[in-house]
Amino acid sequence: IELATSKYLGEKGENILTISKRENAKVVINAGGFYDPDWNSNGAIPHGTVIKNGKIVSDFKDAGMAGGFIGFTNDNKLLLGKMSKEEALNKGYRDAIEFGPFLIINGKSSFVKGNGGWGIAPRTAIGQRKDGIVLFLVINGRLPNSIGADMADLTEIMENYGAYNAANLDGGSSSELVIENKIINTPVASGTNGLRDMSTFFIVK
Repeated sequence: IELATSKYLGEKGENILTISKRENAKVVINAGGFYDPDWNSNGAIPHGTVIKNGKIVSDFKDAGMAGGFIGFTNDNKLLLGKMSKEEALNKGYRDAIEFGPFLIINGKSSFVKGNGGWGIAPRTAIGQRKDGIVLFLVINGRLPNSIGADMADLTEIMENYGAYNAANLDGGSSSELVIENKIINTPVASGTNGLRDMSTFFIVK
C-alpha cells in the first residue's frame, strides 16, 4: 500500500485513471480532501499534512473533519492518530494524509449511536484487520439505486469485515475506485468521465 499524489501538487490535481496508469497500480482509491472553495477546484492543494516516503510533501490547513493522520508505517501497519506533523514523523508514518473522522480505533467503534451529525453521501473509507489485510471501501451515492452512506453505515460495514482500525476518507464527488485501470464505481463528479482532479490517492501496487 502506498500513497500517490498528483505530479503537480500545489498547482493542479490529476484524475484517478492517470494516477493508476502512471503508478501501474492494481487498485486505486481517492484519499484525503483538498482545498475546494467553489466545489469546482482543480484539486491542487491537499488539506492537512501529506507525508510520502517519510517526508512532508504538502502542508496546508486541515479540512476540519475531526480525525487526524491516516496512513501506513514502513511495516504496512495502518495508524490513526491526532497529533502534530512532527509527532507523526517521529511515530514512523511512511505515507499518510490528514482527514477523518476515524471510524474504528483499536477495535472500538467511534460511532456507537447515530452518525455524529454526518449526512448520507458517496463515501470512501480505508481499514485494516488485525492480520494486516487492508480494506478499501467505496460506496456509490446521489444515484437512484444508491443514495450513499453515513458514518455509522461505514463503521458497520468495516466491523463486518473485521476492521481493527478504519477511517473515513474524502467522499461525495471525490469517491472513486479503480481496479486494473478500470473505474469500478459510479462517480458523480461533473468532470471528464465523471472524474475529479484530486491531490492524493491510496494505491496497491
